Amino acid sequence: MAVAVAAAMCCAGSCGRKTETPAEGSRIGFALSFFKAVNSSVPGGENVVASPYSAGVALSMLTEGADDQTKVEFDNALNGCLFVSESLSDNDTVVVKSANSIWISDNFSVRNRYVAHMEKDFNAAVEVMDFADPSTVHAMNNWCSENTEGKIAKIKDSLSPNDVMVLADALYFNAPWENAFDPGLTHDAVFHGLNKDTDVRMMYRNGMYDYIEYQGCQIIRLPYAGGRYSMYVALPPAGMSPGSVLPYVGESMFKMALGMLRPAEVKFYMPKVKLETSMNLNKTLERMGVRTAFTAAADFDGISASGPLVLNEVAQKCYIDITEQGTEAAAVTTATIALTSLRPAADQKVMKVDRPYIFFIADMENENILFTGTISNL
Repeated sequence: MAVAVAAAMCCAGSCGRKTETPAEGSRIGFALSFFKAVNSSVPGGENVVASPYSAGVALSMLTEGADDQTKVEFDNALNGCLFVSESLSDNDTVVVKSANSIWISDNFSVRNRYVAHMEKDFNAAVEVMDFADPSTVHAMNNWCSENTEGKIAKIKDSLSPNDVMVLADALYFNAPWENAFDPGLTHDAVFHGLNKDTDVRMMYRNGMYDYIEYQGCQIIRLPYAGGRYSMYVALPPAGMSPGSVLPYVGESMFKMALGMLRPAEVKFYMPKVKLETSMNLNKTLERMGVRTAFTAAADFDGISASGPLVLNEVAQKCYIDITEQGTEAAAVTTATIALTSLRPAADQKVMKVDRPYIFFIADMENENILFTGTISNL
């Protein structure tokens, strides 16, 4: 699924339109909008690893408790989609799991129907605790660690006095490549980052891949064992940064590029990568049209009638480790709600990922983009 982004990147110099309205109810449309908004919210040259799926689940839990304009803005940002509890289909070799939780202050009353909805449709664990007690934050962080196999050990440093509820989604992915890289062929190389050149360990494999070259851009699909999940790597032309082409990425271009992939023998080089990222998503969501929720005009009446509520913070932490054997990745997204004061094939190809690139980890069958990233510097 992620491949299309690459095609869009490639035609950045020739496309005349920078935005595209995603198809109604499309998870791909939401994932691409979210990824672009995240990238535009961070300084140029920074590496970005994000999870549209984890964000989609957390936002869906918020949406189910919102009303009026607040709900409309969430619905629009989610592109009409609702991410509820579902099987992400792991197997003996691929581990993919998602967990949800709701943490409620013991002096805050939540509507019973909202809690029941979260437990039934989102399979969310509900915890009522003293938010003034530091052990509550410790318990939240333990939950994150347990549900990401220890890869994300902490999501919260503290809670503010006005915080009354935290919604959390954790996502974990661990899968071997269908065709592993030979560690004996991994060698020292240089990655030409946006800011500087860096020495890296470069993996190499010569084999058959689904591959395309489109207007100077190279796109490749790296399947994981079982074939359901794949990583798509999109390498822009030399001299063109991912940030300069992402605005041109649209859903139709994305799907068109998917359909253009063809088997080819490729000499493929890719650096080993191990990254952790942390970001506040408030500005990202504002860019996607979610504004009212962060103001005194927010309407979360579906969650509680205990007082005017405001969305205080949406945060996400991600981890990814790309090696010769496969990929391990994790994400935790939290949404913190607070009380506020009452107011209104032919030739052999060569693809060498030695400069900034984009990646996606996706389940094409169910249109779930689990992780996305732009690697600008190593």
